[in-house]
Amino acid sequence: MPQLECYLRSSCESWCVCSRNYLLDRSARSELKNMVKNKKQIFAALLLLAVIVLYVKFEALQNEIVIQITDVRTISSRTVVFSESSVQVANSSTTYRLWTKSPDHQDGIYHLPDVQRNEHEIQPAKNIFFIVSTITRMGIANLTARQSCAIESAARSNPDWSVFVLFTPATLFSFYNSSHIIPLLVYPNVHLRRINVTTYAVGTPLENFFEKNSLKNSSYIVEHTSDILRLLTLYKYGGTYLDTDVVVMKSLNELPLNYLGSEGDGYIANGIINFQAKGYGHAVAESCLIDISANYNGSVWAANGPFLVTRIMRKFCNVTNVWDMTREKCGGQMTILPPDTFFQITYPHHTWYFEEEHAKEALEKVSGHVLTHLWNKLTHGIQLRTTSKVAYIVLAKSYCPNVIRNCKEYF
Repeated sequence: MPQLECYLRSSCESWCVCSRNYLLDRSARSELKNMVKNKKQIFAALLLLAVIVLYVKFEALQNEIVIQITDVRTISSRTVVFSESSVQVANSSTTYRLWTKSPDHQDGIYHLPDVQRNEHEIQPAKNIFFIVSTITRMGIANLTARQSCAIESAARSNPDWSVFVLFTPATLFSFYNSSHIIPLLVYPNVHLRRINVTTYAVGTPLENFFEKNSLKNSSYIVEHTSDILRLLTLYKYGGTYLDTDVVVMKSLNELPLNYLGSEGDGYIANGIINFQAKGYGHAVAESCLIDISANYNGSVWAANGPFLVTRIMRKFCNVTNVWDMTREKCGGQMTILPPDTFFQITYPHHTWYFEEEHAKEALEKVSGHVLTHLWNKLTHGIQLRTTSKVAYIVLAKSYCPNVIRNCKEYF
């Protein structure tokens, strides 16, 4: 019996030792698994943190405005180079000279070149003109985000066209006060220029009109200045004028030469115009200028815009109704494009661009078109967050990504 008891005790102790060792091994394995799992989680967290840091740095680089001359900042794939007297955008012939007449000698303020002194940049046909006639503080050019969006979309969609942004009365621009201009500098086909109204009309049918300063008594001086200068510009150089409340989605090469667009209300719009520098388009532009010189009306908002071009085209096409102004009726060389070419969404549905519940329908209506007009006169007061899912924001992210990326919270 003592021997059996001893054997059982020995067997029990061996089993307990084995069991204890097994449990210890299993605990170690579990602890090792937890360690591996924790390391994976730590690695994933570090990777996520690295991605966030890189994204933040990328956004900072994209949105950074140059704050010190002699610096070099890379914006997208191009470089803006600053010296003590000028700034030049790489791959561009334009040099903006530093303005040294500032009373407090502010850094980063530069001259806008005179368009007439740089006429060698203007192509025979492929020119897009935007005219900014709003009154500015201290003559420093400024653009809203939506104006810059129109310009960027035109430049992106038409890399083979020259895009001229013509300012009046601004003569300067600043990297501090013109933040929405900065995203446009990455495009080699965008040219910021100023119009000298004292010399711009010399040798044209409007020379006496400007000499007499006939615009000074206008009740709508900003609008009338733009109405007249767009026609004068196309008369001088030829090309396409666009309002700054459009989004250009395709190349203007898809449109015919010499055209205006109908708004669908019995009048021709003057927000999108193509007149060639010679021939029929030039003759129409000249007739418009002659009519302004003789019949200028400073008290009616549309008098020198839609009313004027409609009156002129009735004479050229010898028909009264706008919808009868076919290319055949208008000399075979001028087209009055139907409303849905540029105005796919019309009053009273103009707010659809700004409403999430109508986003899908609005995007379907503008799909496939060269550009769409957003009715700034009626919609400029509508505020949009950059995170909104409305049609306008969707279009902006696709066709003016630099501009909307430059916006902080609102577009």
